Amino acid sequence: MENGLLKQEQAEPQVDPKHQEQYDLFVANGITIIHNEKTSDMLIKQILKAEDKVEAVANATLNVVRKLEDSATANKIKLSENVLMHGANVLMGEIIAIAEAAGMEPMPDEEKEHAYSLATSKYIDAAVKTGKITPEQLQQMGEQAKQTPDGQKIVQQQSEGQPATSEQAPQAPPARPVMAKGV
Repeated sequence: MENGLLKQEQAEPQVDPKHQEQYDLFVANGITIIHNEKTSDMLIKQILKAEDKVEAVANATLNVVRKLEDSATANKIKLSENVLMHGANVLMGEIIAIAEAAGMEPMPDEEKEHAYSLATSKYIDAAVKTGKITPEQLQQMGEQAKQTPDGQKIVQQQSEGQPATSEQAPQAPPARPVMAKGV
């Protein structure tokens, strides 16, 4: 580990091989946006001035992802959920890294996970409101989540009348600073 950044080879997310090129472009374009001097300065100022660093990091990540998604849509490219999920995670790590380099206190993994979860929630809410995701698709996503081992634990606990605890709830992958190839 060098300067708190993980090398790409150590933290390569599991992206469907058929979407690897799309993922590589998504991440490379996102890093270009993040490291654009004007954008970088704006992101850093917003995060450092924010009372809630977790929400500021989530919002910054969401803004970059939306720019990338809008650009893809304008070019008639449909980004896969896999690319969005893993790419956003990498980009959030990059945003955290530049904010920490600019003086933000290091974020513990729990806060990174919370920021990722918050960004995901805001993304889904907006997607449902704009019709990008139908209520039926949202229901299907929930059913798919129940099929995961963590999702099955929560369903079992709920059927037994026990509330799901936060340590057993499905967690987003922690945002990890990752260097993209060629950056």
